[in-house]
Amino acid sequence: MVRPNGNYLERQVLEGSPLEHLILLYGKALNSLRLAKNAIERGLNDPETVKAKVENLSKAMDILIYLQAILDLEKGGEIAKNLKEIYQTLIQALIEVNFSNNLKPLNDSIEILEKLRSAWMEIRHNQKTS
Repeated sequence: MVRPNGNYLERQVLEGSPLEHLILLYGKALNSLRLAKNAIERGLNDPETVKAKVENLSKAMDILIYLQAILDLEKGGEIAKNLKEIYQTLIQALIEVNFSNNLKPLNDSIEILEKLRSAWMEIRHNQKTS
């Protein structure tokens, strides 16, 4: 039996454009970062909370590594080069967070990803209305 939410997500993945996939990946990374932030804020006093932090930071880093790997630097030009640098900076920040539990680079990373996701969503909106 397929859950309604699972069915919706499956349909988004199967029928979505590359832009839709990109927006979904940003959303998943943001969700993972927020869960890691919640774990740090709750206090890392038990193994399950530490595990939640590490797993969610790892998920977000995996997404960023993937996004970096699929960039086409030739076709994407300056934008692709800038995104590559941004992704690399975010990955480094999340590595720091994993060891230091410092919320500043985590909050900064969330803010940057939210802005990038919003920019891609604006592009999607403009494509639909033109």
